[in-house]
Amino acid sequence: MKATASYPGSIGEMIQGNFKGKDVLISCPVNFFTRVTLFESNCPVFKYNYPKSMQFMKNALKRWNYDVYEKNMDMVITSQIPKGKGFASSTADLCATYYALLDLFNRSFNERELIDCCIEVEPTDSIIFHTMTIFDYKRGNFKESIGEYFKFYLIVFEGNRRVDTIEFNRGVTKPSNYVDDLIKIFKNGLKRKDLKDMALASTESILRNESRLKYSILPEIINIKDFTGGLGIIGAHTGDCLAIIYENSQTVDKAIKNIEGILNYKIYKLETIGKEELVQEIGSEYPG
Repeated sequence: MKATASYPGSIGEMIQGNFKGKDVLISCPVNFFTRVTLFESNCPVFKYNYPKSMQFMKNALKRWNYDVYEKNMDMVITSQIPKGKGFASSTADLCATYYALLDLFNRSFNERELIDCCIEVEPTDSIIFHTMTIFDYKRGNFKESIGEYFKFYLIVFEGNRRVDTIEFNRGVTKPSNYVDDLIKIFKNGLKRKDLKDMALASTESILRNESRLKYSILPEIINIKDFTGGLGIIGAHTGDCLAIIYENSQTVDKAIKNIEGILNYKIYKLETIGKEELVQEIGSEYPG
C-alpha cells in the first residue's frame, strides 16, 4: 500500500479578524507545494518527524474504524513551503495527508470530515476549501464561500522568525479587531474581480492587527508598494511574511529589479493559483 498527494500553501491571510462575532480568515493558495507519501512499513520511523500530520492520520483512521492500520503506516513529507512563517505549511501538510489517505483507502472526499480532522490538530487556513472562503479557523463552525480563486502576483518579504500557530493562538491576549466592513469591501471586489478593492481590504486587515503581531518593516513595505505600483499588502497574521499585491507578472519582475534588500528578509516572486491548477495538482479526488 502506497499513496502520494500534493497540496499548496498560502501567503498569509487576505483578511483576518472578528466577523459577526466569530474569528475568521480568508486565504488564497499560492504556487508553493507540499507532497505527502504514505506507505506500509513493519517498522515506521519517518512519521515521528511530522507530529501534526501523524496526529491527523491517526484521527482520520480512527474515524473510519481503521485504527488497526495506524501502527504500520509511515509517511514522508517533502515541501517547498517555509515552516513557521505564515505560509500555511501545516494546513498544506494536513490536506495532502488527507488526500493521500483517501487514495490509499479508496474513500470519498468529505468536507466536514476534513474540517474536523484539521481543527482537532490546530487552527486551520481556509485553503482547505476549493473556493475563496470566510472560515472560522479556530473552531470550524462557520464558513461562507464567496467566489472562485483567481490569479494575481506577489513580491514576498519572508523574515527569519518562526511562529508556531498553536502556541501563538494560546499566548495572544489581544482580541481580534472587527472586520465586517473589510469583508464587505473584499466580497464586492471579488464579485467584480476588482483586485484593487480586495487589496485595499487586505492592507487594512494587516494594519488593524498590528497590536497582535507587529511588523517593523510594514512602513517600508508600504513605501515600496507605492513606488512600484503595487495594489496592497497581504501577510501573515501568525508568522513572519508580508507581500505586495500586483495584477500582472511583468510589473512584479520590473519591481523586483528596483527593490533594495531588507535586512534579514528574503525577497522573491509568488503567484496565486486557481481551481484548475488545484485540480491538476491534487487529482480526481479534489471536490467540485
